[in-house]
Amino acid sequence: MSANFVWLLVEHEGAVLLALRRDDGGAFAGRWTLPGGEIEAPESAGDAARRLASKQLATEVMGLAPFSTLSVDDAGVARTVDVLRIGYEGRPRYRPSGPFAEVGWADPAELDDLDIELPPELRSLLERLAK
Repeated sequence: MSANFVWLLVEHEGAVLLALRRDDGGAFAGRWTLPGGEIEAPESAGDAARRLASKQLATEVMGLAPFSTLSVDDAGVARTVDVLRIGYEGRPRYRPSGPFAEVGWADPAELDDLDIELPPELRSLLERLAK
């Protein structure tokens, strides 16, 4: 099954960028995830990653590589998510009017110290990244 979502693994000095999605009824609403979103037909995951990095984070993708594909439960809906590790130019920033209520950098080795709930599949992926 092909992925219908792409998440961007954005890293800086050992930390990853996490995003709290607005609680607006959309996919992953009210949940912490990686930045990203839906893959629009006829986009590839890479094309979607470039579009979303520009639109959501005002950054230009300088390189990308497939990292993982996850099957994530989203309030009873199974979603397939391609996770792409991206290299970028610029300083990622989000628009307050965009899809995120909040963003922040997190050290994957310190996830248990944060008061956030991640989808279990994403938490597992980030914990493997910390090793």
